[in-house]
Amino acid sequence: MEEETFRYTSAPERRDRLVDYITDQGYTTITELSTAFAVSEMTIRRDVTRLVNQGRVRGFRGGVGTLTKQDIVGSDFRFRDLKMGDAKREIASRALRMVHDHSVVAIDAGTTTNQVASMLPAGSALKVVTHSFPVVSSLASTPGVEVICLGGTLHQESLSFDGPSTLAAIENLQVELLLLGASGINDRGAFCANGFDAITKRALIEVAERVVLLADSSKFETPAMVKICEWDAIDSIIIDDAIHPEHQRMLEGNGVEVIKVPRHSTGDAMDAGAAS
Repeated sequence: MEEETFRYTSAPERRDRLVDYITDQGYTTITELSTAFAVSEMTIRRDVTRLVNQGRVRGFRGGVGTLTKQDIVGSDFRFRDLKMGDAKREIASRALRMVHDHSVVAIDAGTTTNQVASMLPAGSALKVVTHSFPVVSSLASTPGVEVICLGGTLHQESLSFDGPSTLAAIENLQVELLLLGASGINDRGAFCANGFDAITKRALIEVAERVVLLADSSKFETPAMVKICEWDAIDSIIIDDAIHPEHQRMLEGNGVEVIKVPRHSTGDAMDAGAAS
């Protein structure tokens, strides 16, 4: 994903653009802002302090946003794991075909990505990088899979690790494939409900040769507050065939390969047909 550098002619204009950028992202870090605006972190911190004092943005541990604390924390993993179960299993099964023996794969935190981890066969000779506690648990007893856990602070809502140590570990990695999760998607890109998790997802995107988003079609109807990335950062999306044609055209227009899978398993589809 290419870094975006913002142009401005004065400090007040820079701060106005900072507010626009932070509003668009929902949550971001001082480091990201420093890179995007091509100024030092010290300058960004001064700008952010002024904006926080003016009530234009909110300061959080390790970052800044325009959201409430609850929006930054996000929704509970266990609740999300119950939604669109059939579609998630089909998506995970299709993603599994992209994972090759002896490769290095990053598996993002998320309910669908965790399905992939639970399906990985023994003896795959894989290296799996993850900041997801459920993924680590799923792979703990899978022979032949080396798990590289990106430690840090564990968030009970998302069951994912984050923080400076997590980001530092990612900086030293290079992965062939990132299986990315999202809480919501629209024409602006992919979003998640957890502000801290978004920062980790962005860092993983930066070190991945290929990024594949795993998202069921209901994600187009699910509001999520924190922006992960725009569509130019995504190579492919695996999604169920209930996707609206307009949404598919939007994705393909943004250069994203759309891989569709059945929304229901064969057995589920037959049961639904018999009931109708």
